[in-house]
Amino acid sequence: MAIADLDGLRTHLQWAIELEHSTLPPYFCALYSIRPGANPEAAEILRSVLAEEMLHMTLAANLLNAVGGVPQLDKAGFIPTYPSFLPHSSRAFRVGLTHFSPDCVLGLMQIERPEEEGAPPEDDRYETIAQFYDAIEQGFVDLCRELGPEQVFIGDPARQIRASSFPYPGSGKVIGVTDLGSALEALLEIVEQGEGFDHGSVWDGDRNMFHPERDEVGHYFRLEQILAGRYYQREDTPQSGPSGARFEVDWEAVCQMRPNPRSSDYPEGSPIRLAMSGFSQTYSAVLGSLQRAFDGSPEQLAGSLGAMYALRDLSQELMRMPSGKGSGTVGPCFEYVAPEHRSGAVAQMSISVRPHGPYIVKGGVPLVRKRIIQSERNESLTWSTEGRLETGSTYALCRCGASARKPFCDGSHARIGFDGAETADTGPSADRQVVQEAGPLRVKRDRSLCSAAAFCVNRFGKLPELLTDAEDVRVRSQVIAIIEHCPSGSLCCEIRTQDETGAETFVAVEPDLPRAIAVTARGPLWVTGGIAIARADGRPVEVRNRVALCRCGQSRNKPFCDGSHRTIDFQG
Repeated sequence: MAIADLDGLRTHLQWAIELEHSTLPPYFCALYSIRPGANPEAAEILRSVLAEEMLHMTLAANLLNAVGGVPQLDKAGFIPTYPSFLPHSSRAFRVGLTHFSPDCVLGLMQIERPEEEGAPPEDDRYETIAQFYDAIEQGFVDLCRELGPEQVFIGDPARQIRASSFPYPGSGKVIGVTDLGSALEALLEIVEQGEGFDHGSVWDGDRNMFHPERDEVGHYFRLEQILAGRYYQREDTPQSGPSGARFEVDWEAVCQMRPNPRSSDYPEGSPIRLAMSGFSQTYSAVLGSLQRAFDGSPEQLAGSLGAMYALRDLSQELMRMPSGKGSGTVGPCFEYVAPEHRSGAVAQMSISVRPHGPYIVKGGVPLVRKRIIQSERNESLTWSTEGRLETGSTYALCRCGASARKPFCDGSHARIGFDGAETADTGPSADRQVVQEAGPLRVKRDRSLCSAAAFCVNRFGKLPELLTDAEDVRVRSQVIAIIEHCPSGSLCCEIRTQDETGAETFVAVEPDLPRAIAVTARGPLWVTGGIAIARADGRPVEVRNRVALCRCGQSRNKPFCDGSHRTIDFQG
């Protein structure tokens, strides 16, 4: 049955969003069941397809918005119950959630199977995804001919996701849809990435996500490379198969996740069920952020994609948990949790450093912008808050300095081969502090933490010089203000006073700062309020009220800022 009217076109474009989304969890499980560091070539292939499926879902949302529809993701029934047929397909095969294996790859290849040459468009019960999109393309063409393009493309262009708002790291491109030409371009991008240029070619017209010097092949043929253990090269065809460079695939270097996990398989309140519920709540919250992004708030997209890093961590934690049901481990179950039941998804505020990747922020930590107010002589005086940034409860912040969507991560760390090795001393700051007593003040300085905010120097001299007059209460007040403005905690102080008994004692002077992260103008991330931070190796960073984390990528004291942003004139 052909798409006969605008309502029918909108219905099919909502189906397209559901279809593209339904492929994400199977790829997600296949990719993150591979043990860290193992099978790098296969992991790159799976990661590239996963990124492009996200692009396809975004393009489908753009198409729906262009014709006046409203994308719906945050609702019951949107996430399939796996194993499941592809939405509105011919039900020829089921798609399941399982670990990386030859059978898993074969199942993914069924999803990506190219259409036969001359296969007719199919708007429902389709044999291949390409035939479904052929029907949608025909619907656009027919309705534009019948009604006129101005009666078809009635959506608000401001609702389009464009490259400026989508931190997309993969091959292909984000296409804003405003007319028939751009609609056909978006549909072609989806189909070509899935199965290639045409029926006689394996190539999709894009460059490889991880190796831009290479041409890329369609999804079906990309997966075929994993089974063959070798890449396609230029003279290869669908009939010849890949004959290029070989690579190893270790099918044993995998977490043996039990297929199609369900939280109901485990007792209420058990550690496994709580962990699975936490994943599902976080995933459902991501869908909510994506819906808001597709519903006229494109700025939400950067934060929701960043939360995918947190989902990776949560899924890998699950895959390390024995299932308790014979062999195999637990895995993510991708069960929908309605917004009113997501309170448990907000974890304790924390920051974790990803190996050679971004900072993952959990627990709804407020994110604001701040800048240093300077005097007419460029002396640092105080801080000014410039506004709050919209985020989800979990988000990813750029650490490499190369993101085009700063402060959020856009995957650039993988593209540039970022070296994020942490070199900072893991011992307590007190062990490195130099103490200077000045009248009633005891000033402590840990130079290794200095982020070069320059509050400690002005026209009247440097801090050590000011301390010589610390008996003067006006100077003492200025010194305390300087120390309290230091974002890194490199400077701290105590002041001599008397306790309730009249005995002399020293008490710490520390500003009362909120639990938040401030993106400082052209400088570090200023973490305040004692938020827990974990290094990439899992070791905790000393909890402090003031921490400056590097975001230019050049610090020699990672993860902390060492002032390198000034040296390189960091912009962001």
